[in-house]
Amino acid sequence: MTEVGKTIEVTVRIRDENGATLVNNTSERTVPYIEEIDAKGFRAAFHDLEVATLESRKEACELTIAEYLEAMSKKRH
Repeated sequence: MTEVGKTIEVTVRIRDENGATLVNNTSERTVPYIEEIDAKGFRAAFHDLEVATLESRKEACELTIAEYLEAMSKKRH
């Protein structure tokens, strides 16, 4: 059985001064693995890896910041 594609997982967490988690979000994307790198070539596979990483980071950050701002807004009112 050939394994093609692995997953990158990016987690963004905001904690308070006591270390308690206030907001936590994770985003996952499939990234190329050895067989795909061999088949596509290094440059194309690296591009896929880079795009997956940037998209996952962006999604996790945006979700976390939105939840954090919403929580702060609720506490102010």
